[in-house]
Amino acid sequence: MHTHPLLRGAWIPKHLFALTIFITLVSLGIWQLLRLDERRSANAERIALLDQAPLTITGTEPDLAALIGRKVRVTGTYRNEESVVLRGRRSDSGVDGVHLLTPLQLSGNEAAILVDRGWLPSNQRSPSDLAGYAVAREVTLEGFAWAPQVRPDSPLAPRDLPLPGETRVEAWVRVDVAGLQQQVGIPLLPLYIEVLPTADAATLPRPPDPRQLDEGPHLGYALQWFTFAGMMIVVYTILIRQELQRYATT
Repeated sequence: MHTHPLLRGAWIPKHLFALTIFITLVSLGIWQLLRLDERRSANAERIALLDQAPLTITGTEPDLAALIGRKVRVTGTYRNEESVVLRGRRSDSGVDGVHLLTPLQLSGNEAAILVDRGWLPSNQRSPSDLAGYAVAREVTLEGFAWAPQVRPDSPLAPRDLPLPGETRVEAWVRVDVAGLQQQVGIPLLPLYIEVLPTADAATLPRPPDPRQLDEGPHLGYALQWFTFAGMMIVVYTILIRQELQRYATT
């Protein structure tokens, strides 16, 4: 009894290798679909928060961490001279720019909270430019409270450093509360606020539209992995047919 040519010799490890690669590609595609589902769920939860009543932050809360991810309201006065920008930000329409980040001293408190006030054009990032967006009066604003952004533990992650000859960092990659504390004159709460847009949406700085949430690249990546898996089946099928044709002629 003769063994089928595709079930002997070097073809056994070839089959195993091809099957391993195929399963890996399909698994990566499924993983990206799961990530897409998680992203959609997170977006739905964030949109649902918009309809909730905001929680007021006074700076005396015993558990500020419980406010992270919640819609909040704060009242206070901007410390305009300590404003900085967050670089590498885009507007809702995809235009490159920066975000204006200003400490807000809470009313009746000696502490402040960092407020991401929204998008500015890239050419509006110097201290003199930011002075044009100073607000001297007491303000009440609403937004989402978020945890501080921490630099990843990787040598490739960008650092927030001052320019040569300067001691103050004017442009930051992330909302590093601990790092910003070194150049803010009063204590900062261990979170920051991403302000929600108001009725005057045309005014700069322009907060992002909280309902305009993207789903990330996960669907595209999933389709790529599934495409690679399909291409592999086609190529491997061609190799098998060639082997069978060669065997039939011998």
